[in-house]
Amino acid sequence: MYGAIINAILVVIGTTIGMVVGKFLKEDLQNQLIIAMGLCVLFIGIDGMLEMKSPLNMLLSMSIGTLIGNVIDLDGMIVKAGDKIQQKFSSKSPIASGFVNASLLFCVGGMAIVGSIQDGLTSDYSILLMKGIIDAVSAIVLAAKYGIGVYFSAGFILIYEGSLSLLALVIAPILTNECIIQLSAVGSIVLLAVGLNMLNIIKAKPMNMVPAIILSAILTIVFAI
Repeated sequence: MYGAIINAILVVIGTTIGMVVGKFLKEDLQNQLIIAMGLCVLFIGIDGMLEMKSPLNMLLSMSIGTLIGNVIDLDGMIVKAGDKIQQKFSSKSPIASGFVNASLLFCVGGMAIVGSIQDGLTSDYSILLMKGIIDAVSAIVLAAKYGIGVYFSAGFILIYEGSLSLLALVIAPILTNECIIQLSAVGSIVLLAVGLNMLNIIKAKPMNMVPAIILSAILTIVFAI
């Protein structure tokens, strides 16, 4: 739960900076900051992936889980939902625009889900801390454009990520330590896709890989039986 709180606070800090100095930041500097954050995400993904206990589990969960995610098209569903929300509210006022655009940017993505699950299961909020720093950088840019509305997205982050962490905390007792390790390792692979996307190296849809995280825990239990 601490991760969601830290993430929200960092967005507030970033928004405050953006309200004051955001308009003076050149686009090239903004891009360089995003690249730096993307490299950090890659490091976190690789570091977590090294804890992998079962390569077979990884191969099966990633292939089957990604297939399921693409058939359901989780990424498309979220994009469509975001578009509807944006069309309904963002044109009403600059405050609404700031809230909607920032909330969608900060909450739609693999890092929010993987980080919240890891925080709930293991109390490790390192992913959400890194996400918070990235969100803070983005908030600077958004606040310069939309103003005070970006502040309200911090509340949405707190509710969204906090709920995911609490859900993970509820199911934690039924998962073995091996399940949690494997789940975190597969989640780290999803983070690699997020990082590579940020660096414009690939055009992946990390949201469609999220089912692999859940499937990895299920397969760990099945293999143990």
